[in-house]
Amino acid sequence: MPTTITPTGTFLGGGGGGVGGYTGNTVWVDAVNGDDGTGTSGRQDLPFLTIAAALTAATAGDTVRIRTGTYAESGLTIPDGVAVVGDGLLNTIVGDAAATAHIFTMGTSCLVQDMRITLPAPVTASPIYAGLFHYKGTGTVYNLDLRGNGATGKGTGIYKVTTGKIVGGNIRCEGGGLAALIRVVGGVLALDAVHVPQSVGTIDDVVLVQGTGKFQGQGVNIGSTQAVDCLHVEGTGTAIIYSPNWSNAAIGGHIAADGVTVIISGGKVESAVATLLVDPALTGVGTTITVTGTDIQPLFSFPSAALGAMELSAQFHQNATTTRAPSSRLVGSDLLLGFPEIGSQLMVGEGASYSDGIKVVTSDGTATSTTLGGNLTDVTAAAGSTSGSTVTFQGTGANHCIYVASTRTPVAGGSMKHWGLLMQQVAAGVGGSYVAEIWDGAAWVAVGTMASSMAEVYRYSNDLFIRAASTEMVQYGIDTTTTWATVAVDGATTYWLRFRVTTLLTTLPTFERLWLAPSHTMTAALGRRRAVGLALWRSTLISAGNVFGESGNVVHYNQDVGSGGVPTGWTHNSPNSLMNGNGDAVYTQFALPAGICTAFPLKVKVVFSFDPGGTFTAPVVGFVSLIPVETAFNSIADPAGGKVPVPRAIADTETTIAKAGTSVTFTSSDFGAVWPANTLFKGTFGPYDISNYYADDAVFIRLELDDDGTPAQDVGIVALIVEGVQFTDGGTL
Repeated sequence: MPTTITPTGTFLGGGGGGVGGYTGNTVWVDAVNGDDGTGTSGRQDLPFLTIAAALTAATAGDTVRIRTGTYAESGLTIPDGVAVVGDGLLNTIVGDAAATAHIFTMGTSCLVQDMRITLPAPVTASPIYAGLFHYKGTGTVYNLDLRGNGATGKGTGIYKVTTGKIVGGNIRCEGGGLAALIRVVGGVLALDAVHVPQSVGTIDDVVLVQGTGKFQGQGVNIGSTQAVDCLHVEGTGTAIIYSPNWSNAAIGGHIAADGVTVIISGGKVESAVATLLVDPALTGVGTTITVTGTDIQPLFSFPSAALGAMELSAQFHQNATTTRAPSSRLVGSDLLLGFPEIGSQLMVGEGASYSDGIKVVTSDGTATSTTLGGNLTDVTAAAGSTSGSTVTFQGTGANHCIYVASTRTPVAGGSMKHWGLLMQQVAAGVGGSYVAEIWDGAAWVAVGTMASSMAEVYRYSNDLFIRAASTEMVQYGIDTTTTWATVAVDGATTYWLRFRVTTLLTTLPTFERLWLAPSHTMTAALGRRRAVGLALWRSTLISAGNVFGESGNVVHYNQDVGSGGVPTGWTHNSPNSLMNGNGDAVYTQFALPAGICTAFPLKVKVVFSFDPGGTFTAPVVGFVSLIPVETAFNSIADPAGGKVPVPRAIADTETTIAKAGTSVTFTSSDFGAVWPANTLFKGTFGPYDISNYYADDAVFIRLELDDDGTPAQDVGIVALIVEGVQFTDGGTL
């Protein structure tokens, strides 16, 4: 009687010792104690010696269990519905490198698990001899080590043809000498966890897809320098690879025919020659290549003709190399955000407004220009949340404050500035007024603000906190040149901005969130562009010359330009542009353009010359005056608190004489005593506050010569330039 042997390892579908050696629908194979003459199905104490004999005895529903040992067999056909299970990768070794047939042929409802398969190793790739050949129905493969001859063999690991599907996972290749580890010509092969570590022996293709075959792989890991192509696709095949980890191989993805589909998602692809290769002779017609979220170097080799015809979309991360900076890139396809039913935002720069790393504090009404006020209360949690917890001022009286700051640390160290406030307002404030202030090292000083709706980009000038159920961006009129010092508020020393009540409120505004805005350019959900912080841009609002009104004895300005006489030199005449006596003045006017950020003041630049010039014993003195004026029927923030701007009522429109302008004095001695003749100079004047005004409001400018100096100078105005800051391209439709 054969000795009863209890096999080791983990088995699928039953096993164990059974009762009296009986094990039901299990056929045992034992390389030491087996006997094909006495082998009996269902008897572990009567195992077969060979796998071939056991498969002959097996029928649908049986499991053939191969005990530890080496089985140099090939040409093994697994009956439909039969499972073949070994004792593990290290224990059960099946196959023959010299075989001239497939090791296993699988039909429908078959399983091969827990063994090492020695693959056939023909010297050429044709005819194809494989470790596992599947031709119909469904099959399963799991926990297999597929090994070539470790040299130049041309065998195949798993070979899928015709129709049907194989599923499985944990497939290893610890020895090369293969034409292909995985070959799919027809049907579907789906594997989870394929591992190809460093070993000896060439692997021409780790995954080869041909004909109409489709391969689906999750976690295909290739680290062997012996691998040539990690993925090779031809025919009209489809390859979908999730989370690959490819390194050391020569080629990552190799497209060898038009009309194929390759999808790679996630993971990392590194290759010595090319991460993606399209054969040079291909046209790209019918080819789809999609790479999404993969860490990959753009070592792409695509023929130009193919690029124009194929459907290419590669969205990937590029690590730093000696020749490339790190970046996330999109190649071949458009970037589309939003949908007709619902828009999406895009933010570029320092990212979106943030709630983590902020601090928000309120104070009572005792704040002054140099003090914080009392009863400092940290409301950061409520200001950062969108869950229904609200924030407001501690009281309605003047000098109640809300302080906001970032507690993040810039890369360069120190404290982090912020450039705006993303505000979600629940309830509108009624009555009163507010001012925004920053600490300049000695006192709290006012800065300009401008609010605008996030989605529609409606502008509200500095009419803050009067709209209910409104999400707005409050822009600060500050930049890197603004004097802004750190100060300690409630234990945090950083760059603080405060909103202070200046006149008594009737009703407090209530905020759902107060988030800080870094510098960024955004495209709103309706496709409108806007900028925040240092992403804002200075723009020339007007550049005028020879268009001035005049008073006093202003005359035409003749300036010699060029040399050699006409046509290379001439006397250039500019009407109404020469101030030649004290009290002479020139004027111009314009309207504030659409897209202007009124949180920032205007600058006026004057290009001029002195005649006759020379060395001054007494300076030339003048001034540049500017007055903004409201325009009736202009679109402004709704005083009643509506989100949509409304026309400014005539009764609410200031007259042209309602306010004093701002005058900035010019003295030539500020820049030296010597001013050469026939030389143009530029003076910059300002700031001129426009924070109460809107696009299409008017601006009047006057330049006056107050003292023509000694020796007396004529001042010729060549050009007047007005510069402002833009936050968007224009007005809303």
